[in-house]
Amino acid sequence: MHRCVHHRHELPVIFSTYFEEKQFIHHHDTRHKHNFYTHFVQTEFGKKSIKYKGCKLWNNLPDDIKAISSCHFF
Repeated sequence: MHRCVHHRHELPVIFSTYFEEKQFIHHHDTRHKHNFYTHFVQTEFGKKSIKYKGCKLWNNLPDDIKAISSCHFF
């Protein structure tokens, strides 16, 4: 998730559109526009996927930790 935010160019092409930020979904400013959109899942298997769990974990981090762009310090 950190690389998706700060180093997107280092990720494989498949991940370029894998995660969606809320700012690209809504057409107006929201309080959490820099968080990732968490897709609705119905199964326990779906809740274990990186697309769901990665977004949930990243969105729960404090903003000062999310702002660290260095992989070493993160």
